[in-house]
Amino acid sequence: MKTLKIGALADSGDLYPFIPLLEKKVKSDDFNLEFEFIPTVQEVNDKIVKKDVDISVPSAALYPYIQNDYFILSSAVASAVDGITGMPILAMKKMDIDEIKNSKIIVHGLNTTAFNLYKLLIGKYKKLIVVHRVLDEVNSMVNEDGVMVAVHELKAMYDLRKMGVEPVRLASMWEMWKQLSGNRPMPMGTVVINSEIGEEYALKFKELYNKSKKYAESHMEEILPVDVKIMREVQNSDISLEVIKGTIGADVKEYNVSIDDVKSGLEFFYEIMHKKNLLPGVKELRLI
Repeated sequence: MKTLKIGALADSGDLYPFIPLLEKKVKSDDFNLEFEFIPTVQEVNDKIVKKDVDISVPSAALYPYIQNDYFILSSAVASAVDGITGMPILAMKKMDIDEIKNSKIIVHGLNTTAFNLYKLLIGKYKKLIVVHRVLDEVNSMVNEDGVMVAVHELKAMYDLRKMGVEPVRLASMWEMWKQLSGNRPMPMGTVVINSEIGEEYALKFKELYNKSKKYAESHMEEILPVDVKIMREVQNSDISLEVIKGTIGADVKEYNVSIDDVKSGLEFFYEIMHKKNLLPGVKELRLI
């Protein structure tokens, strides 16, 4: 039996497909699964680069750097197809695109899809502020009078309203992406697996993951309490149940885009990012 270490991102929408595996609702005869819960996307990206985990949920923008070492699960690519999870750009005051380019930009990591999409779709900024946690992003936006690319919009809005702040929505990454890409899905995150285990075992894990995701989506009443417990413990924050439910609801849609559409979005993303010299080229999109 192979042992695989899963670095599960403690973000509700990315976490829920793994919970049936964690809780043994879905069992495997092929793998012994070890779990580590990781609080931020940037930490996930770092652990994947270092190969500290076999499976995790890195940013789509990280793949060009890890393409020789990981497969992407074709059924586990989070792709925005509407404005609900389309990365709005938030600020404390109204401003146009030229003013955004002359502002402090707040992102949650350098290798994140959010920052790379900002570089592609807007480009310039006065100063870059990198903060890894959502609440820290929110505080930076308020305290630094900056502009935030809100990947976790529901959580960000919840925290802002708790602070008595109503931000201004300046633009949407999704709307700009839609025009540029011809309405292709916008890649956001991926589930990857270390290719050293071999394609045969990688495909067996994909089948297991798909069963777990399907179980979670049809038994959400069982999954939610576990998701809430993990989120609150790892993030050290009393995150609202309604926010977690809303986040999962949005991400269920992201994780169920057709494989053909997912591939089209990924191919366009990597092609345009390489053409603009923003990311290394992808020699082969190793979707399994």
